[in-house]
Amino acid sequence: MNEVHAVIELKITPQRESGFGKIAERISRFEQVEACFLMSGAYDLLVFVKGDSLQDVAEFVAQDLSTIEGVLSTATHFMLKTYKAGGVLGALEDGRMEVS
Repeated sequence: MNEVHAVIELKITPQRESGFGKIAERISRFEQVEACFLMSGAYDLLVFVKGDSLQDVAEFVAQDLSTIEGVLSTATHFMLKTYKAGGVLGALEDGRMEVS
């Protein structure tokens, strides 16, 4: 099975006393979430997710992420091809090196 990976930018409203922390912690608990980062710039959180299909990730964003109180907007970017992963050029999806 080929997993689908995506990066999601989130704009969120910070909460009194906890800032971005409570929302980030809640988002990080979803099994689809591989990593969650507080960012500077145009968006607040950068979330790396995986799913079984494009539809699976789209449903996660629509049903789970975007419905969290304090989430203002999402922008989803699907990863189409890997050129470098884990510091290795030419890495395959499963982490092995390509042989040429």
